[in-house]
Amino acid sequence: MNKISFITTNNFKFNQFTKRVHVDGLIFEQLSVETPEIQAVNNREVAEFSAKWAAEKFNLPVLKEDVGMYIHSLGGFPGPYLSQVEKWIKSEGYLKLLDGENDRSAHWEYAIAFCEPGGDPVSFYVQAEGVFSKEIKGEAGWFTDKVFIQNGQTKTIGELLFENTYVRKEDHYDRLKEFLLAKYANNNK
Repeated sequence: MNKISFITTNNFKFNQFTKRVHVDGLIFEQLSVETPEIQAVNNREVAEFSAKWAAEKFNLPVLKEDVGMYIHSLGGFPGPYLSQVEKWIKSEGYLKLLDGENDRSAHWEYAIAFCEPGGDPVSFYVQAEGVFSKEIKGEAGWFTDKVFIQNGQTKTIGELLFENTYVRKEDHYDRLKEFLLAKYANNNK
């Protein structure tokens, strides 16, 4: 069995990943460490840099996921800086930023990168479109979850998480799984 370390200090993120991604012949284990996050224009670059850093530092094949929120009327803010911005502005801050704004559209970017020691990172990403609500709704999730309504829904992610009915767009996991199956197919025979 081959092992791949999923780099995160977030147990929920790791558990969600392992519920979704199964590859015969591979074991995913959580490596709970912080990685450096570069200033970048998108989450793919952040995930790739962090994966390469961790693969070299720990001499292991690794996966690193990064998530960002891009508000269209604000030029893509906060983008890959979501976790830092949320600490300061919380749900209320997003509503204040968009007060009086007609274009409340935005998208999530979910990116995951794989890297082996001495190799170059390979990343996969998906975007989930939606709009910001005009009020905070929901008991669960992060601050952005309580004010974002994904396309095709009428409730915020925070409401859907509380009801345990939220389904995150995860096409990037499907592409990662195909990549890993092809990469490790010979090792499983």
